[in-house]
Amino acid sequence: MATWINPKTDWDDEDYYNFGDLNRVENNSGVIAEILAEYAGRPITITTVTNRDMRQIEFFDSLNRIEGNIKYLADNFYAPVGWETPKLNWRSGQVFDYRDAIRLERNLALLYDLLLKTINNLRYCGTFSAGEDGDIY
Repeated sequence: MATWINPKTDWDDEDYYNFGDLNRVENNSGVIAEILAEYAGRPITITTVTNRDMRQIEFFDSLNRIEGNIKYLADNFYAPVGWETPKLNWRSGQVFDYRDAIRLERNLALLYDLLLKTINNLRYCGTFSAGEDGDIY
């Protein structure tokens, strides 16, 4: 299982977005998909690319896939409070700015936090008991 990487949610207009940032977003999408699949008991399949380097960065088509992945994760769990609708219609030449970077990373952080809270509050079969000595009457 991949490891969650703390998202950057404090982007501003002077920050530079690079291959490592897209790798982080895709890694975190994969982490959420793995956790969801484990607890849902069914596959939650998304396609991710996490090996970008300085020589490679695809853009509008990757953004559509990435945003589609994030939407798919929420559709298979729950869109938390603060959720911003993913943009699914990126076209060549459109500007990606710091607000888009914030949306991607914040949506993933919200999903991940809610997912962990939900898991921590699950009741497992056999954990319920009633009566003085644990007998159920």
